[in-house]
Amino acid sequence: MHNSSQTDLKSFIQNELIKNIKKVRGKHAPISEIVNSVPKTLIVEKIYDLRENYKNFFLFIVKNYSKVPKLRYFLALSLAYTSSDLLVQLAMEFAVKNDLKLIQYSIFPKTLRIQLLLLKEIVDIKDYANSIEKLKSYRKEFRHKLGQVKNLVENE
Repeated sequence: MHNSSQTDLKSFIQNELIKNIKKVRGKHAPISEIVNSVPKTLIVEKIYDLRENYKNFFLFIVKNYSKVPKLRYFLALSLAYTSSDLLVQLAMEFAVKNDLKLIQYSIFPKTLRIQLLLLKEIVDIKDYANSIEKLKSYRKEFRHKLGQVKNLVENE
């Protein structure tokens, strides 16, 4: 089943989003996703750096494990440049509650820095603007939680 909204999304991304955006160079590790208790691999085709327009945002274009749709698109928000178990615990509840994916991933493999990323899949053109706002608001909430933890530690 070939969906016209998928074609519209692909043309929107090619003509509007990545037209003048810098591509992150290098070989990227695949992303794993659990479907019906079975891990599936999503091969990362390209990563685009959206930080020029949106702070800490990236666009992932991944090859789908099934034939339809061939490609999937994810907006990624970097919550932390260096991930840790504590940061994952702070972010996990919100990610699960809002149907977002939380991954530890090295966007720039040569730096050997594992970032904590929050992923939101874009299925429709309308999802793009909503996803950016949702992820921005979550980053603000996450930073607030992090500040509360910092204050707890300082006040001990």
